[in-house]
Amino acid sequence: MLIASYVAAALAMCGAGVYLYLRLRLFLTATVMLLASLLLIYGPAYLSFILSSGEKAMMIYRLSGSMGGKSVIFSIIQAASPDFDAILVAMNLSMALMFVGVIAGIDIVDRLIPNRIAAMQSALTGWNSQPLKDNVGGSCALLIAVGGLTLFLAWISIKENHIGTIKAFLSITGDEAERVAYRLNNGGSPNYLYRLILGAVAPMLVVWGFLSGWVNRSWTLLVAASLLFFAVMIGKCETLSKAPPAFFLLQLILAGLLVFRNKLTWRSGLAVLLAITLIFYMIIRMTISAYDSFGVLGFLYYRVFEVPSESVLETFGTFPFRYPHTWGANIRPLAMIMGVDYTPAYIIASQLWHNTKDATSNALFIADAWTDFSYAGVIVFSMLAGAICRSIDAIYLVNGKTVLAISTMAAAFLGIFALLVSALNTALFSGGLLLAPLLAGALVKILRRLNRIT
Repeated sequence: MLIASYVAAALAMCGAGVYLYLRLRLFLTATVMLLASLLLIYGPAYLSFILSSGEKAMMIYRLSGSMGGKSVIFSIIQAASPDFDAILVAMNLSMALMFVGVIAGIDIVDRLIPNRIAAMQSALTGWNSQPLKDNVGGSCALLIAVGGLTLFLAWISIKENHIGTIKAFLSITGDEAERVAYRLNNGGSPNYLYRLILGAVAPMLVVWGFLSGWVNRSWTLLVAASLLFFAVMIGKCETLSKAPPAFFLLQLILAGLLVFRNKLTWRSGLAVLLAITLIFYMIIRMTISAYDSFGVLGFLYYRVFEVPSESVLETFGTFPFRYPHTWGANIRPLAMIMGVDYTPAYIIASQLWHNTKDATSNALFIADAWTDFSYAGVIVFSMLAGAICRSIDAIYLVNGKTVLAISTMAAAFLGIFALLVSALNTALFSGGLLLAPLLAGALVKILRRLNRIT
């Protein structure tokens, strides 16, 4: 059964790769970003991690002609699990179902609205030759929205002394344990509304403000967007974590790329890969003071390609082999309806494998789906993820290269990343995958109504 599960996972990954290349054609859409990111993090990298029994930084060690040490958490779970093969079978089959479910969700949307999908495909094909246009307008109302958001973020940053927190963190040198402790105790604002706007809304309006100001030659809007950029960057850095500022910069790079072209080639793909590596390299150098024998790049490889698989293993090793499936109690609204205490799965897994509630591991969205509803949750949640991303594309890309389309894709990028490290409902709202497009649609209606009035 174990070998069959590996075959099923590998075939599903190969099928997803063929589907991505032949059917989706590597256009930079939310759908492509979803499927490509899943293949990148949970494709061959996942299989190599599991097949090597969790060998740390296997690819880098192999290229150097040596062998890496075994992942500590992999060894702990393997030693503590009477039927470790059953855990791997469940993981492999869930990975296969995930890719099948995502593709099924995409195809369902394509069949429900074929005319709009055809119009979107036509717009994407001619994207590179189209001029950037602002089909929404309303620079004055957009200026108010950007300015108001900037003032709110700046007010919270001043109130909570974010710059002082960042300076204090950077002043800690030579003691990684002290940095980690400081990050846990001081990183991130306690204000939920601030965190929600910072993560899901503000980056989209930064891109929208810059592009709309450029197209409409509104220098006031460009200045306002610049101020919002600095307010967002301060908030991202104040989390004292590597990912938030890095992914914000990647959102801007994606938006800049979409201004010129929408289809990835080997040249543009290589340029994006180098940019991603450089950004993470710089941020890791600033936030981490101690690395393994391969330095920053070794740490980066381990953090990007192996820690996600470790987190999935922690969840699958916990449910249902140590704790039963929660059948909805792991989702806060459902837990309230059911009248049971809400205890996130990641806290249970952290307590079990790390003996602390603070060492939380961010797992792929199907890990939470598995925790709640077993294989049924994996397939349904995967279909929802694929359908939502395809719907975003169909709604916002049908008019081609517009300021709104690029802004929405930049927002979707972060939402898709949230899917890789959190539950579906968290990615939809806190990650902005659904919240940002909904707010964009609402803002469009307001701007167009104001345009008609004036």
